[in-house]
Amino acid sequence: MCREIERPLDLLVCRQDPSSAHSCHVRWAVRSRPLVVVFAHSAHETMNASTAFLIALVGYASAAHFYVKDPVTNTSCIVLDGDFTFTLNFFELTTNETKTYTAKLNETNTVTGDCNASYNGKPAQTLNISFYPDGVSPLRPKDWTLNLVFNSPINATFKLVDYTLESQITDNIPYFGTFTKDPQSDEGVTAEFNNAYKCSSSKLALNGGSYVTVSGVKAIANAHVNGTDFSDDTQYQVCLGDQHTSDIVPIVVGACLAALVIIVLVAYLIGRARAKRQGYASV
Repeated sequence: MCREIERPLDLLVCRQDPSSAHSCHVRWAVRSRPLVVVFAHSAHETMNASTAFLIALVGYASAAHFYVKDPVTNTSCIVLDGDFTFTLNFFELTTNETKTYTAKLNETNTVTGDCNASYNGKPAQTLNISFYPDGVSPLRPKDWTLNLVFNSPINATFKLVDYTLESQITDNIPYFGTFTKDPQSDEGVTAEFNNAYKCSSSKLALNGGSYVTVSGVKAIANAHVNGTDFSDDTQYQVCLGDQHTSDIVPIVVGACLAALVIIVLVAYLIGRARAKRQGYASV
């Protein structure tokens, strides 16, 4: 049976009782699944391991690919690529310590979404990813869920405005809980002028100091993408962290300014010396 041992950071946390032969889970077998399965509504698509390997060679290594299709327009309103790593904090009352665990999205179970959802009374799009992290075994086969909500603010084409994570016990993490978006965070997953968003690493802050790291992320929402992937002519808005200014430019500008100052100073000294000599000659 399960016993509640703590309630940290507004999370309900449960750990398996070693004295019991029963698990905290209801499913006892993990079905063999392909590497990535994505679908929205009635549409679905399977990607086998060899195809994923070829994509890893061409683009971001091992990047998971998700999309949500609008059954009315037959276009994708959300397309998302990225590698997900979850860093979760749990406070254990018995030891009065905060313990940090890390997990990665290892295998996608199902992906659902809605192109015509509502968030706080405004139109929104949702992406719900059900997946298995590393550390899942036949004894602990319950999947995790990551829910993402996008809307269209006045000054942007789309923005990630809310997200939640529901974690389960694994072989590596002895706790489970529900994590919500940190109300103080503004991670800036957004784009303007119908562009897509691109970043080498984006951090989605969760309550209690936990967070989700998305590496090699490419995202677009509130869109009408023909097909289920980014096209070759997709325009990207790069995140601030990747907008590196080359050091050559300020070095060249500084050198030019220094040279100009030296030239002016030398010209001034030469002119002053000549003026003195001319003054002596006239005397």
